[in-house]
Amino acid sequence: MIINPWEKINTENNEYILDVDKAIIDKHNKNRNKDDKIRYNNPPTPYAGDFQNAKILLLQLNPGSEIFPGLNPSEDFEFKIYKNLEKDIFKSLRHEKMEFPFYWLNPEYILTGGFRYWVKIFSTVLKEKSDYKKLANKICCAQYFPYHSKRYRAINGILKSQEYTFALVKDFIAKPNKLIIMMRAQNEWLSNKAIPELKNIPYATLRANRNPVLTKNNFSKKENHKTFLKYLDL
Repeated sequence: MIINPWEKINTENNEYILDVDKAIIDKHNKNRNKDDKIRYNNPPTPYAGDFQNAKILLLQLNPGSEIFPGLNPSEDFEFKIYKNLEKDIFKSLRHEKMEFPFYWLNPEYILTGGFRYWVKIFSTVLKEKSDYKKLANKICCAQYFPYHSKRYRAINGILKSQEYTFALVKDFIAKPNKLIIMMRAQNEWLSNKAIPELKNIPYATLRANRNPVLTKNNFSKKENHKTFLKYLDL
């Protein structure tokens, strides 16, 4: 396993771009409009969850960026309201032990965009309050691109931080008894620059990638939905 570059992220200021990524990000942002620019002031969320013990891996594209009307993009209102959220993001980046390894399902963050998004994704399996913690320990998620932007635009090349995420995924897919769900960015994940090994193993796909809810009707194959429920065991 390669060294985790997120161990060196600066948590003392509001610019969260890794030094090894910065030159490429700066070049990408130079002539982009505000919707396409990569945000420097949002802590990156390249992955979440316990990759060692989770049974289900979700493959996504990149973390979005929600900016409310009337607020300056540099105002991280969620961190002002939820004092532990930023700490949990950095704990996750360092793979520290957490009560909710997939922290976006922690009811403490009930009004955040992340919590609302993931509760919608798992809406058909979350029946009891205790399910949130169980689910947060059974799933992990990897983003193809680690940094926030309102609208994803491919950069020229692969970031050093992406290479670490790819290594995490390669380690996960070598495990027995697991389920991989391709939620977004299938072409990117399968490319030779990312994880071409995925072409040689079974993984679940969804009918509607723009609305990747994990419902029975949205799984391309019924047997994948059955495996999904089996591994959740809620």
